[in-house]
Amino acid sequence: MKKILAGLLVLTMVVVLAGCGKKNVKPEEEKIKGNCTVFECIKNIEVTDSLETVNEKMGFDGKKKESKDSYTIYVWEVTKDSSIKVQFNEGGKSNITIEFDKEKIANNKVDLTNYEDIQNAIKKGEMTVSKFNEMVGNVEGTLVEKSAYSKKYLWYSASNNYLYGTFSTTTNKCTFITGRRAQ
Repeated sequence: MKKILAGLLVLTMVVVLAGCGKKNVKPEEEKIKGNCTVFECIKNIEVTDSLETVNEKMGFDGKKKESKDSYTIYVWEVTKDSSIKVQFNEGGKSNITIEFDKEKIANNKVDLTNYEDIQNAIKKGEMTVSKFNEMVGNVEGTLVEKSAYSKKYLWYSASNNYLYGTFSTTTNKCTFITGRRAQ
């Protein structure tokens, strides 16, 4: 009788510890439509790429959203909350932007307390992307927009403060910053 009770106790413990036979299920990861995340795709798409080339790089066709005499805009919905927008301009130079949930890149290492030092470095013409990365806590900015003339990066802190920096493609220097930071 003791052997049966001990066996039942062991069997009960095994079932309880095994979660009644259920496997640990990871939260469903966001499904990507196409070949890349928005963060990867914006790096891969060139401002001189044709619609056909962008469709190929994305892995699916974009949807036309707007068309004027001098430009046409297409959008690729990569996930339920991220997309890439390409404005194909007359003359073959595109503007590329990404939309996404900013919380996905929130980083508690982003430090915006030396905002005045960043502004001064920009005024002196000394601010490159790598120096900006260094000055905000050694955090790499996220490329969020690019054109033939500039690239825009975003640094987003875990406390919802952020800075956008726009950098010239010819000089690689920061020309403009905007954002929200704690005072």
